[in-house]
Amino acid sequence: MTPTKSSEAGIAFMTPQPEQFHQTVVRPISAGDSISLTFMDEANIEVLNRFNERFQLTGIEVSYEELHELNVLKQFLGRHVKQAGICDVQCMLLWSEWVRTFRRQTPGFPKLILEKEFRCFIMDTFGIEVVDKGFRGAVYLGIKFIP
Repeated sequence: MTPTKSSEAGIAFMTPQPEQFHQTVVRPISAGDSISLTFMDEANIEVLNRFNERFQLTGIEVSYEELHELNVLKQFLGRHVKQAGICDVQCMLLWSEWVRTFRRQTPGFPKLILEKEFRCFIMDTFGIEVVDKGFRGAVYLGIKFIP
């Protein structure tokens, strides 16, 4: 048996070093801040800055996780919700799809946009109403869900 070099043996049993892990910083974005590369891959920095400016004007501090949640919501609505005059979609269907989409991209449950906030956001964004359709329950009129 030939002796192996220490560098070859170390590769097979390599343990991660602390500097290899990305750190998550939970604080508002301010001028001159830098964001880790993994976070920039997940979220568009311009969108995050726009949301941050909007919340700073009202005096509300926003964390990276909250900005990420807003960005995921924007992507969800762009991909899966379209206005259609003759269509309607059940509120709970759209809510459950939002939660499912969020959980695919981020571990855990949405903390910022819960069911009531989601319903208000949909109504304000698309200018629609919620109507009770009997056995179907509450539905959004004038939009459709695209899987």
